Amino acid sequence: MKILREDLSDDDNFGYYSHERRVIVIDKSLSPSVTRSTIRHEMIHAALAFSGLSSLENYEEEAIVRCMDEIFFPAWESFLRRFKARGKPRNLNRTDGSTV
Repeated sequence: MKILREDLSDDDNFGYYSHERRVIVIDKSLSPSVTRSTIRHEMIHAALAFSGLSSLENYEEEAIVRCMDEIFFPAWESFLRRFKARGKPRNLNRTDGSTV
């Protein structure tokens, strides 16, 4: 999948994913931090399209993507900060019973 930077000032979006073209397009005027979060957001759209979920009827894709953006990723990043601060935790169990 390609990531392109284009002028999207005429649109009301920071970026978009085109499944037909297999490309993420990001507004070239965005700051690095907004670019990073926009790419992550569009990658979720891409993952849902590749999974086939985005073609279902009565499917609220943007609600799922926003959930990932606003709930999952902040929680994951918080976990990673704690994980790095403490070193390798002893009791992070995998499904097979081994530890991380």
